[in-house]
Amino acid sequence: MIDAGKLRQRVFVQRYVETIDEDTGYRTQTWVNHLGPLPAEWKAGPGREYLASESLRAEVQGRFIVRWSPDTAGIRFTDRVLWDGQIYELKSDPLVDPSARRQVTLMVARGVAQGG
Repeated sequence: MIDAGKLRQRVFVQRYVETIDEDTGYRTQTWVNHLGPLPAEWKAGPGREYLASESLRAEVQGRFIVRWSPDTAGIRFTDRVLWDGQIYELKSDPLVDPSARRQVTLMVARGVAQGG
């Protein structure tokens, strides 16, 4: 069971969707809040710096742990997490704990490909 006291952060899971304007038929793609705010625990992992396109880039890695629910079980690798004004991309499919249906771990990184 997840200790509720550890779930101090509030995150949004965003999904990249396409909408069609009914009047013009114009298609627009944008990130929308799919889930949230979700109580989550943040666990920082190792960060790294690397050289890309002749500029130094930084990547923060870590994980968010959220309670399992049918909604959180539907989080996809293509979604992203918004926390405290920062965007984190998912680095893998969400991981469900071995006991199943207690928690979902979202492995994330910030500072890399954040567009859609």
